[in-house]
Amino acid sequence: MDICVEREVREAAEAVGAGTADWDALLGTWRRAVGAECATFLAWDKTAGELQGYAAVDLLIPAGLAAYVSHFQSMDPMLPIGLQRPRGAWVDSGADIATKVWRAGPYYADLMRPLRIEHTFTLSLANDAQHIASVSLHFDHQADGARLAQELEPLRESLIAAFRARVRAAQAEWHRLDLLLSSDTEGWLLIDPALRVRHVGEAASRLLCGDAALHLADGRLQPRHALLACCLTQAVARAQAERTPQTLHCAAGWGRVLRLALTPAPEHLRLFHAPLLLLRVQLLDAARLPEVDALRSVYGLTAAEARLVRELVAGHSTDDCACLFAVSRNTLRNQLASVFRKMNCARQSEVVRLAALLS
Repeated sequence: MDICVEREVREAAEAVGAGTADWDALLGTWRRAVGAECATFLAWDKTAGELQGYAAVDLLIPAGLAAYVSHFQSMDPMLPIGLQRPRGAWVDSGADIATKVWRAGPYYADLMRPLRIEHTFTLSLANDAQHIASVSLHFDHQADGARLAQELEPLRESLIAAFRARVRAAQAEWHRLDLLLSSDTEGWLLIDPALRVRHVGEAASRLLCGDAALHLADGRLQPRHALLACCLTQAVARAQAERTPQTLHCAAGWGRVLRLALTPAPEHLRLFHAPLLLLRVQLLDAARLPEVDALRSVYGLTAAEARLVRELVAGHSTDDCACLFAVSRNTLRNQLASVFRKMNCARQSEVVRLAALLS
């Protein structure tokens, strides 16, 4: 392989690993370097048993990859072979699959033959507990597998390193987001348009269980009733089409509500090429009360006034508060009048609503 072409492929691989380019650019450069008809990148999630990432360039039939994903993935004879091959192994359809088996199955007859592909040459990028990933070159003739392996050997580590770097970069971004958005009342997860979960933080897992109307099961978001399922599907579609945040709410037990905020996932959070959505989950709990210090700092209340407001948010009446604080009703009325003035409110209900913002 020409040294300039080899350098071009290496630079494309480094860009993928750094997250500044996607697999399409690398596949196009790699395909042209060896004269293949098309090239593909595929990544399976072993836990979910599903295709999680894919990209393709120069497929002779534009719908070929979509057909693969929807119909032929389970028939791919290269998958069971790939599962047995370690990272860095070359998989040659001409050498690894008997010609009769290769040509008799629906994978070849219904997919590869219409694409005019006779030979597939694959490099295993990963084969670990979580992923099996590969990049493949496809030819419209029987290529020389031994020559290809020798010619492409100098690029093997660069291609593997690109996948590993992309995984590490995405995981680092997930960790940073965990630090920002994970708490007892907030969490986040990445989902695809079919509501399959691609990554979930521990906080979101805790919130989406128990009495929550939306929960996690079998690697998917599962609404507990049809109306929520319909609303969630519509929100996902709008978030994708309009590229704008979508918000909906669902019950999570008595006095508890989950606020769900959907937005298209930014590129740095996406591990592969497939579109994903970022779902933020926030718990709104009627039992949570504003802190006295927060009320004092935000609204300029005295300690006594802040304690009074806190008890009003908890649902106590002014008579209850007079008994609780062991003060006269007149004292309590004076404190409440001061609270109204400082919080610019005319009604007790307005005080409760403003104070609840700090819960």
